[in-house]
Amino acid sequence: MFAAGSLLFRQALRPEEFRIAQPTSHAEREVGFALYRTNCASCHGAFLSGAAGWRTDPQAAPALNESGHTTNHSDADLFFRVAAGARTTDGRVTMPAFRGVLSDQEIVSVLAYVMSWWPDDELRRRAGADWTFQAVCTPAETQASAKAGL
Repeated sequence: MFAAGSLLFRQALRPEEFRIAQPTSHAEREVGFALYRTNCASCHGAFLSGAAGWRTDPQAAPALNESGHTTNHSDADLFFRVAAGARTTDGRVTMPAFRGVLSDQEIVSVLAYVMSWWPDDELRRRAGADWTFQAVCTPAETQASAKAGL
């Protein structure tokens, strides 16, 4: 496995094997947040809540949090949608392509940031049978959680 926030491959690039690791540090999450804020928030909302009317307007950018349909897409599909963009059946652009604007690693960082806001049960579902708990808390994070009553 590579560092969190990087592409994870179990075998050759087969879409069903493509996984995006979650950020394991505040610094990694901040990288994804900065990229999201610069490249995605103007359409998908500062809090991943989507454009106004996204539920009824297929041209509006959908929510990327658990209220949207993003969780229905595989990690590979999300990566390729960001990289290649999306078009309607008649060719109209509904989402610009970001390959060339963002590196592959930056696309992964943005997606890891977005996914970091999804509910834990969704992340476990996506991980499948090979999911394992990764305790990555630092002593400072553990103390902060204890003070917050978590």
